[in-house]
Amino acid sequence: MTKHSHPDAVKIFVEQLRSGHVEHLNEELSPDFLNVREKDLSFEDPILLKGEAYLAESELILHFDLSTFAAMPCSICNEKVKVPIKLHHVYHHEPLSAIKSGVFCMLEVLREVILLEVPSFTECNDGSCPKRDELKKYLRKPQSPNSDDSGYRPFENL
Repeated sequence: MTKHSHPDAVKIFVEQLRSGHVEHLNEELSPDFLNVREKDLSFEDPILLKGEAYLAESELILHFDLSTFAAMPCSICNEKVKVPIKLHHVYHHEPLSAIKSGVFCMLEVLREVILLEVPSFTECNDGSCPKRDELKKYLRKPQSPNSDDSGYRPFENL
């Protein structure tokens, strides 16, 4: 595995893939390229990328797995939680006509698939935050569908 933090690490040179050649990817990337500067989301761990790039007719095909961790606050206690981001068998295709320079940089593809995988919220201790019991007294108990809740229901008779 090659350790890289430079964006050139994941540039695919299309001409090198002609005649059926396959470029194998096995990289450890710095998360800096994700450019995430959020109070409630950060990436501190390296991104592990393993896969291949090849040509199929007039398309560049990227097939890869990747893994990293997103750091975000627990929805209950607000402590920092490392959430695993693991993607398997991701395929991306890019028309060769869109690669004018003959060089395709994977960074935007990687950024997009990683950020789409980040959950909206998380909870520490694999979903069993120890502070959950402290908050129960502030939460309303869920009503059963047949309960006698006299609240306004505008769609009840539809």
